[in-house]
Amino acid sequence: MSRYPWSVIVRVLMFFLPLLALYLFSRWSAAQMVGQAHRGDSALGIAVLLGAMTLVMLLGFTVDFVVQLRRRRAFNWLVDVLLIAVLMTPFGWFACNWFGGNDYFLCKIPTSLFGTVLDWLGL
Repeated sequence: MSRYPWSVIVRVLMFFLPLLALYLFSRWSAAQMVGQAHRGDSALGIAVLLGAMTLVMLLGFTVDFVVQLRRRRAFNWLVDVLLIAVLMTPFGWFACNWFGGNDYFLCKIPTSLFGTVLDWLGL
């Protein structure tokens, strides 16, 4: 167990706050682009920014996972593993759709989870 109980809260906030900011920005951007002809340009930029954010967060949480594993802080690296798994879910969804593995049990988990998140967000 960690000496600092708030370390888990900081990790979760570091995960959710950038994603929340991007989500709010995308909603604001969609409202601003309603009457314009090239609405997809801003959506493509937001998608690229989301991909870059995901890769940076994956790298950061992976480095933190290794550090916490070395320091033997079990609860902190378990939280890191959970956050890495959530960040890998879209990649699993794309991989399962790309390679046509939707019939396999391993592909049903990311497909249903990612679909549920998309439905929850109203996308």
